Amino acid sequence: MASVNLETLQDQLQRFANAHYGVDATVGRAQVMPGHAGLSFGFRVAYQKEGTPCEDSLVMRLPPKGVRQSGNTDVLRQVPLLEALKRDGVPVPAVRWFGDDPEWFEVPYLMVEWMDGRTFSVWDPDVSFDRSPRAVAGIYEQAVLALAKVHRLDWRKELAGWDPPRSIEEEIGHWDSILARAAEPEWVSQGEEVRGLLLERQPEDPPVGVFHGDYQGTNLLFHNQDGEELVALLDWEISGIGAQLLDLGWLLVFIDPLSWSAEYGPIASVPPAEPLIALYEASTGRTVEDIAWYRAMAGYRFGVIAGFNVMLHRKGKRHDPEWEWLAFSVSALFGRAKEMLLSL
Repeated sequence: MASVNLETLQDQLQRFANAHYGVDATVGRAQVMPGHAGLSFGFRVAYQKEGTPCEDSLVMRLPPKGVRQSGNTDVLRQVPLLEALKRDGVPVPAVRWFGDDPEWFEVPYLMVEWMDGRTFSVWDPDVSFDRSPRAVAGIYEQAVLALAKVHRLDWRKELAGWDPPRSIEEEIGHWDSILARAAEPEWVSQGEEVRGLLLERQPEDPPVGVFHGDYQGTNLLFHNQDGEELVALLDWEISGIGAQLLDLGWLLVFIDPLSWSAEYGPIASVPPAEPLIALYEASTGRTVEDIAWYRAMAGYRFGVIAGFNVMLHRKGKRHDPEWEWLAFSVSALFGRAKEMLLSL
């Protein structure tokens, strides 16, 4: 993905701040936000409001220049979703500024509030987290309750202008060309076997609505105030309308030790899946009889993503050595997905 010249961006942010916060506004040094991909930058604006010094902390998302703005590169499609979720009491960052005037950054932009906290990486949690089974279970219980709120959003009312729902067949088919480019031929054949089982045993009537698309610990922001509190759900770039249980399946795969290799698996204190499934059912009023299929779909999907990104790294197209660690788990992800599908 194309990069951004930070010096140029700094000048652009200063001009933007002077136009929107006042001629005396100053912008602190912009920093690249963490993540495997994307153009996200954090910065602070100091300004005066009726003679009182103020500060606004923001995170800005930009699409890469020269790329068609669609799906995850269409940053403005997130605006109505974030605003609707915020109104419904879902913990998401507030939208501050957005627009498509090329005068400022040459591309459309989205700015949301910068929220303090730490995300929870299941592989290597920040040392400030309590890693005890009880504490980690509490983290995931909050995640499930927040997910239930997301899934209750009235998307027909709030997101009428979005793309139509994507069927399960379309979701599976989306990954075909990506699987074909996996770094190892064995991964391609393993993935194709899982793909066939997914199509053969797919749920008949999946609940449809808003889904996040990458609902797992590194997109959950926590703040420690007498215990961990979930303060924000982050990174809505690949959200959409479709089979919502893909989110729950995705969350559960990331805490399933059998989906990962011994070299690179989740921490030992992750909670079992069953209580989290029961909590989701109680919070949504749904019975999720086909959850094994969605867990398998999530394992297949991440196996495809990992295989593709390992290829990009090995060929020097996108340097990211973490994918070499995840390479140990591709066969495990496909194998666990196959096991779940055969159990249906």
